[in-house]
Amino acid sequence: MKYVGVEICKEEINGLIHYLEDYSIGHNNVTFDQKTKEFYRFISKQIIFFKFILKAYPKTYSIKVIISDFLSLILNDLKSETRYYYLNQRSVIENYMRMILKDEINNTHITKQSFLNLKRQNETELSQKEYNKIINEYKIACSFIHGGDFLKVHLVSNFEECLESKTKLSERQRKNQISQFMEMVNILNKLFLIHNTEEVDSSFHRNKVTLEYLMGKRYIEKFFRIK
Repeated sequence: MKYVGVEICKEEINGLIHYLEDYSIGHNNVTFDQKTKEFYRFISKQIIFFKFILKAYPKTYSIKVIISDFLSLILNDLKSETRYYYLNQRSVIENYMRMILKDEINNTHITKQSFLNLKRQNETELSQKEYNKIINEYKIACSFIHGGDFLKVHLVSNFEECLESKTKLSERQRKNQISQFMEMVNILNKLFLIHNTEEVDSSFHRNKVTLEYLMGKRYIEKFFRIK
């Protein structure tokens, strides 16, 4: 019976991938390459993981938001809405931070101090390279949202891009963006587990096979070491 949950997750994810590809063909006349399917499958697993957590802890606002952010990221990528993509990426990072730091007083706004606290609280688990990865992805998202290269373009182009809600990325840039985002989320997932072991255990009680499918073998191994 323990593998039933995994099969249900696989069926749900495969169903979403097929639906999204049909949508893409119908609206953009574009079929998915393997990298795109891998990306959407990865995000789908994050969504299902947090839906498990939300079911056990239904009043956790940050989890509700992060599920919405992950869903929006798929839509942003499908529609080439790069600015909105980075807006949702920033929100994903900030809500991970809230769930990791658990600072109810100072967690309304994520600041430079929030990142310093993240580093200080995870000195033995977070390498400098991993910390830099989180910081860099957050800075890129903020730069894109507030201007950056977007402001260097002529005003007519700026306005047209706002009308279309998109800023063009080359396919190479997009694939690099996807890879960097997935790597960062894996780091944040590790920190989420460290600071929410009890919540993960309760949410996946007698269902660790599904947890391993959604989050990977390294995650489940770390879970048992912490527990």
